[in-house]
Amino acid sequence: MNGVIEFYQEAQKDYRKALPAGLICRAPIPFRLGVKADRLNLIHIDNKENPKSAEFSLENTDLTDFDPTTAPALRYLNLKSDEFLLSIGYKYRYCIITSDPMPGGSYDSPGENGFMVTPLYSTRNDAGDFKNPPNYEMVLRAQAYQLNNVFYLPESNQFDMKESFARIDRMCFVRFELIFPKPVTLTNKALELLREWTWKSYGFPLDGLDPALDKFRDSASKELDKRLAKAG
Repeated sequence: MNGVIEFYQEAQKDYRKALPAGLICRAPIPFRLGVKADRLNLIHIDNKENPKSAEFSLENTDLTDFDPTTAPALRYLNLKSDEFLLSIGYKYRYCIITSDPMPGGSYDSPGENGFMVTPLYSTRNDAGDFKNPPNYEMVLRAQAYQLNNVFYLPESNQFDMKESFARIDRMCFVRFELIFPKPVTLTNKALELLREWTWKSYGFPLDGLDPALDKFRDSASKELDKRLAKAG
């Protein structure tokens, strides 16, 4: 829909406090967990009453062949025998707030006040070349809505936004204290499309998609096939 609709607009004046859905922000996003990860391992403890005297190490652990009940329990850190701690890297990324805030005090649950955010990954490196991935074909297919797990966002010099993919498959919950807003938001139409594409990405039927998006996908797909055939 690039060129068909406007994607960005200036955020409302109280955006820092309101944190509306569609707002662009920075938030800590975890790296994808792999088969192996660094696990906190208890080496020994001198004083069970004072766990600060304990000695720990980070042990690279194959999670496909790890039974936490066979490892030294970290009960001194209030963990049960079947629980364990992993060290997972995080990076501050630009994101889109895609959910409305949960009302405070609705139930007694840790981390209840926050938002679901969809992180953004730029398509090009600092030199302006396509990253590999994504390559040029992936960007074209994302623009034509042929990649279910990403939502294409165009570059905008006016709003200081790089061309990027909103990675639906990397959506996560972030507490509002860790969200740092930017004075730009998606337009209502762009947010609506993102939410519809997220709905489709998670396997729901296409019947509910905006008819304009369905029509655009059909025409863009045909044009894309022609362009890629000529390029090949």
